[in-house]
Amino acid sequence: MVNKKRYLAILLTFIVAFIITVPVFANGEQLLKYTADNGNMVVIDDSADLLSEIEEEQLLANMKEVTEYGHAAFVTVNENIHTAEYLAENTYFTLFGAQSGTLFLIDMDNRMIQFYSDGSFAKTINNTRSYEITDNIYKFASKEEYFECANEAFNQVLILLRGGKISVPMRHVTNALMAAGLGLLINFLLVTINRKRNVSIREIDRKQVVEGAGIADRTDFIKVINPVMISQRRSRHSDSSSSGGGGGGGGGGGGGGGSSGGHSF
Repeated sequence: MVNKKRYLAILLTFIVAFIITVPVFANGEQLLKYTADNGNMVVIDDSADLLSEIEEEQLLANMKEVTEYGHAAFVTVNENIHTAEYLAENTYFTLFGAQSGTLFLIDMDNRMIQFYSDGSFAKTINNTRSYEITDNIYKFASKEEYFECANEAFNQVLILLRGGKISVPMRHVTNALMAAGLGLLINFLLVTINRKRNVSIREIDRKQVVEGAGIADRTDFIKVINPVMISQRRSRHSDSSSSGGGGGGGGGGGGGGGSSGGHSF
């Protein structure tokens, strides 16, 4: 009797362990891969299970067009102990190394959408363009329209790769606000300067203006100060010339590397 109970316990333990492991295997099946004739790949790793199977197939079909230029990957995660930027970059290198391509990440833990591109893609999908694309599409992620978010991300990538331009409404709004703020600041400075000038004119001693009192003293002062100012000006010019010549060699080096950009949602 004791042996039967023991066998039943072992059997139940095995069944429970099998049931628990089923979702793990099913989750692993979220990885989709496609390799084009030129060797470039498309990878979809929807670990956060944000897309349906039909949506994954549609997205894969659209992403295949990117393989004409390089690799493409779409990755989603539920948990991330690092930043979205760090995860996107490291996942990219795990998949493609330093080859040309782009990866688009939806990080549900940090609530971020993030691009990472490398190779020749980093010149086209640079930091600025990465931020512009994510600015244009983060609203889809905010509405939980994850397929639309990912699909539009790669649509805009393709536009740039083909030499086109993407709309950047947020940049236009920002520029307009900055221009308005700059105009207000300039007006404020002009009013302040004019006000100070009027006050200084009223404070001039009328007797000195009319009678010319103190002109000889001021003339002697100007004669003394002019050579000093000229000497200082020449000294500063020679100093700046010598320091400028020494700093010219500091630019080079560096270069290469990838590009990234993201937006919270």
